[in-house]
Amino acid sequence: MMDLAEMVLYCLDYLQHHKTRSFLTVLGIVVGIASVILLVGLVQGLKQDVLAQLEDFGPRTMIISPARTGGGAGPGSSFMPTKGKLFEKDFERVSQLPEIKSITKIIMGQTTVSFKNESISSSIYGIEAGVFDDSVPVDVESGRFIESSDRGVAGIGSEMADGFKENVRTQSNLYLSGEKFKVIGVLKPTGNSFAPIDSVIFIPIDDARDLFNDSLLEGEISAIYLTMKEGTDIDAAEEEIDQIMLSSHRVNEDDKDFTIISPRFINSRMTGILDLLTLFLGAIASISLIVGGIGISNTMFMSVLERRREIGTMKALGASTEQIRDLFVVESAMIGLAGGLIGLATALGLGFLITLFNITFVYDPFVIAGSIAFSITLGLISGTLPAIDAAKIDPIEALRYE
Repeated sequence: MMDLAEMVLYCLDYLQHHKTRSFLTVLGIVVGIASVILLVGLVQGLKQDVLAQLEDFGPRTMIISPARTGGGAGPGSSFMPTKGKLFEKDFERVSQLPEIKSITKIIMGQTTVSFKNESISSSIYGIEAGVFDDSVPVDVESGRFIESSDRGVAGIGSEMADGFKENVRTQSNLYLSGEKFKVIGVLKPTGNSFAPIDSVIFIPIDDARDLFNDSLLEGEISAIYLTMKEGTDIDAAEEEIDQIMLSSHRVNEDDKDFTIISPRFINSRMTGILDLLTLFLGAIASISLIVGGIGISNTMFMSVLERRREIGTMKALGASTEQIRDLFVVESAMIGLAGGLIGLATALGLGFLITLFNITFVYDPFVIAGSIAFSITLGLISGTLPAIDAAKIDPIEALRYE
């Protein structure tokens, strides 16, 4: 009568004598486990990067912008058509909130930028000097940023500085729609997609109104940036701003023609998308696990067929039906465990290599533990039917089997 330890040693001996078959069977589980851990780790890494950028965006920062007809959000993400507009009156009404630490209006547009006989299209932000860098802090790499007395000057993001064949430096002259602007500062790179400072040219708001005068209505602005005071209930403040804007635009919730981008708004949108992506990619990777499970079942059925005489001998020597069944279940579970451990090692190794390319990879303990548990469970389930089949073999018939 064999105990569990003896069953494990017996199964190891059998698997070692059939190395090629065992390797190919285990390989299916390895691919599945490694795929699940890698894909989930990459998506979780992407989620971590997004949340880090959200923290840089500012936990107390909000942006009010016209609603995008294409469903997009964010004043600087694109210049899609809008179904609403913002005006100075909106800025004045929102600025009355006592919880606001700083608030600024912005005029944005897209225009042709020329530098030394080379022209590109770029986003332009017209800002209120001094107030903007409090709402959206900027770090200057060279020169200085825009001050209240400036006119005809520009501060440029790091990507814009490198956007021409010859790099733009401070004191260089840029031409925006033919108008001359002197570069007084180049900003440090931020890498933040929620506040796309790197690819923007900043000019004084009065210059921006003159530059885009033909496309703006009287008193029209493009966006409102604001920062709440420390300790403010951000969610409650967002609700209050929403009601102010609904009243100012004389619309209801269903006809809202503006968007309030807040940390809660971005977090809910991005978390929902990334969680769905994690589920989708995990489901795709799980297909290979199912294929691996089928491979285990196929291997175990072949093993039962080849070992009929051996099974008959064990039964003739007193092995019970339950012991025969358990023996094959243990063997399939060992295959699943081996595949899980090798798949885990493979995923961790590849994950480490990925991080060398500055790609964030998250080692999720829950996913790792769940993958190992799932690989063992898959082995148990895949080996159950072959084990039951083995247990039903008649010893007399089995001893006659050639």
